[in-house]
Amino acid sequence: MMDDEFIKVEIRELEKRDLSKYTLIEGFPGIGLTGTIAAKFLIEKLNFRRFGYIYSNIFIPIIRVRESKPLHPSRIFINDKYKLVVILSEQIIPNRYMDDFARAIAEWVQKKKIKRVISLSGIRTEEEEYAVYGIAANDKSKKLFPKYGIKEVEEGVTSGITALILLELKYTNIEAISLLATVKMTTDYKAAAEIIKKLNQMFEFNIDVKPLEEEAKKVEAEITQYLKRLKALQKHTQELEEQGAPRYYA
Repeated sequence: MMDDEFIKVEIRELEKRDLSKYTLIEGFPGIGLTGTIAAKFLIEKLNFRRFGYIYSNIFIPIIRVRESKPLHPSRIFINDKYKLVVILSEQIIPNRYMDDFARAIAEWVQKKKIKRVISLSGIRTEEEEYAVYGIAANDKSKKLFPKYGIKEVEEGVTSGITALILLELKYTNIEAISLLATVKMTTDYKAAAEIIKKLNQMFEFNIDVKPLEEEAKKVEAEITQYLKRLKALQKHTQELEEQGAPRYYA
């Protein structure tokens, strides 16, 4: 395990900007990959531009390449029209380093005087219908829930970097909430679509979520076909066992 004094988490800006009237939206990998999918979709649809990246010496040395150029694992984008900054991360942060990341982001938010933070993630519930729930860092932040029809998570347990960011901002004057969409599968595009719908309502984006919903149908169809094949294989195996067919082991 790496000693705390050697852990580095730095938010590096490609340009210096006044972000005092901006909202930060963060999408780290979590349940259903909801935050990452929604953040990526938002960046693509609203033509964000690169603003910076997060450097850390704990990132796994696996780098995505796009258009023959390497990409930072955690990238920061900006949209001046909507006064938004988005953190898009494609690497899962190990649990033992999440506190360092949350603290670094919270300190940067306060340093830049960002007015609001919205974390995107997923939540597992027993409800059949998709919905968007919310957790607030403080009483000031809770006022956003009735305004935008966000269901409050009144009691329960939350985890991950999104939860730690809220905790870091609990005693500040910054509005900070976590939007949690109901998740039903490992990679849930439908949940991401529900997040985008809620952001549409909050910021008047009017982003079409049909591509996400179509991708969700595709994933669901693939899972259905897999389950059918699995069921057929189980039935075939059972029939062979009933017939006393010999078993072979490699």
